[in-house]
Amino acid sequence: MLKLFAGAALAALVGIGAAVASPIDAYGRLPAMSDVSISANGADIAYIANEGGAATVVAMGLDGTVLQSANLGPRKVRAVSWVDGTHVMIQVSTTVGIANIAYVGEWYQALSLNVKTGAMVQLPSGSEQSVLNVMMDTPHGGTLEGKPVIWASLYAKEAQSWQDDGHLDFYRMDPETGMARKQQMGDAETKEFLAKSDGTVLARVKYRAKDGAWRLELRHGGWEQAYSEIAPIDQPDLVGRSLDEKSVILTLWDEKNDRWRLAPFALADGKQGEFFGPDKPFGTITDEERRLVGLSYTDVYTEYDFFEPRLKAIWPQVRQVFAGRQVSLTSNTPDYAKLIVYVEGTGEPGGYYLVDLGAKKVKRIGAAYPALTSADIATVKAIKYKAADGLEISGYLTLPNGRALKGLPLIVMPHGGPQSRDTAGFDWWAQALASRGYAVLQANFRGSSGYGHAFIEAAYGEWGAKMQTDLSDGVRYLAQQGVVDPKRVCIAGASYGGYAALAGITLDKGVYRCAVAVAGVSDMAQMLAKESSQSGPDSTAVRYWKRYMGVERSSDPKLRERSPVNFADKADGPVLLIHGKDDTVVYYDQSVAMRRALEKAKKPVEFVTLKAEDHWLSREGTRQQMLSETVAFLEKHNPPN
Repeated sequence: MLKLFAGAALAALVGIGAAVASPIDAYGRLPAMSDVSISANGADIAYIANEGGAATVVAMGLDGTVLQSANLGPRKVRAVSWVDGTHVMIQVSTTVGIANIAYVGEWYQALSLNVKTGAMVQLPSGSEQSVLNVMMDTPHGGTLEGKPVIWASLYAKEAQSWQDDGHLDFYRMDPETGMARKQQMGDAETKEFLAKSDGTVLARVKYRAKDGAWRLELRHGGWEQAYSEIAPIDQPDLVGRSLDEKSVILTLWDEKNDRWRLAPFALADGKQGEFFGPDKPFGTITDEERRLVGLSYTDVYTEYDFFEPRLKAIWPQVRQVFAGRQVSLTSNTPDYAKLIVYVEGTGEPGGYYLVDLGAKKVKRIGAAYPALTSADIATVKAIKYKAADGLEISGYLTLPNGRALKGLPLIVMPHGGPQSRDTAGFDWWAQALASRGYAVLQANFRGSSGYGHAFIEAAYGEWGAKMQTDLSDGVRYLAQQGVVDPKRVCIAGASYGGYAALAGITLDKGVYRCAVAVAGVSDMAQMLAKESSQSGPDSTAVRYWKRYMGVERSSDPKLRERSPVNFADKADGPVLLIHGKDDTVVYYDQSVAMRRALEKAKKPVEFVTLKAEDHWLSREGTRQQMLSETVAFLEKHNPPN
């Protein structure tokens, strides 16, 4: 163990010396350990272990004694958490369609594991009425009359046809038997419930997609409306309860200050209090009772600002122990006497640590990527540059170890979303490319989250335009600095980043030697038309895409002008297309159409199908396949040496 307050860096973890790079598969493995959760009494932990494509949920004591090990094989295990000292809840997802309810998508289910007997049950495995065994929100543990329960929103029906009267209800489930009983009935417009751990329902959110009507209702015997607005795209967020438990907290748009802020609504009378929160983009942190305990901010790393007194007092010292790295709080005991933190960044490819505040010590629990050492981790440098129109763009440059920072080969790797962002933590894909000798640019182009609303608005209508040139402006900046060789640049990305890769090689010509598009959009009109047909023209998702694309309908000529599939004959370098057959976000046919267009134009193209893979590269074998095919393609068309 390490003394918590020694103030020294973890010397064994920070040294980076010259060494032979680890095999590329080591970067592409699923984390060997993930989602570590500590029990309420602080005696045990549970986590997901992945090895050879098989997932196992492990429950063990802090002394290393294994309480239970449940092999779930190839199932996609997404999360684990303790219900009580005996039961661990396991969340899994499946790519499937639901008859008369929804098209094929990624649907979440839950299981309960008894760590004493090894018995495992589906949640729910029985009910007073017909319900889907699909979790419509994140289930959480609690107690009712002194007994452990699991609370969750489930989709219920009473008639024969799901389409007639389906609605969202709030249920309690027995972690031992899986039996579900209704706690609170909802209706067709109910989207979310807020309840205490004893099942007392405090509030609900209702939403009507047709006109964007959003409402917060508080439970006072009956339901009473506390707040409403028309929000067709950017909707308020029900964060949870205040720390003093007297208010419900929403994230709302503060028109006076022109930014998203926090607003309390008194549980007693529903009156809105004063806005509070910072004058910069933030995230919220809640405890197991869904009380707001702090905020998060991202610059180079994500940092926390806790207002829960115990966390506020101790966190600066925890942060000091892991100075210079990303530290994330992943789990804690209710009294905050023991914390589980995940650490990544310089010299650390990802590790879980137990912070014991009583003993004032830190203990490493396990590694996410045990095949990688500190020598395998490249330096990540925060950079800023100006786009052609003067907008400041922030990003990260991952630099290969042991190479002079001059004339490097570059891979531009735009993120997905597009309203997402990259950070300076361990990125397995970027680190894998750097290990082969490439510099990797991850630019948070306009429209990325974390830089304020004006920065997001600057992207509206700029899909395939300024969002694209923000990337190549970064290439030009690095070339002017002498860091990269402008003749040795390729682009590789997934999802929206896959679109950017295809647009880079066809629309933003003369910048890239080659392109790798993983699950990339090639035909914007077709994508928008399919989304409209499946989720409805008034869905939030369709409105979101239209705003970024700058169109009102899928027939708008702008979509054709910015779709790479229509400019395959302009491709000025070879293209590698990679796509999961089970992708329900960007459909497989997007890559099929691009391959056909490139082949018709007699342009060099390779196509790799990832069998039984979803949008998120959730399976180890296909994730490694994607990575190895990408590296081989880049080394062929843009040699790093």
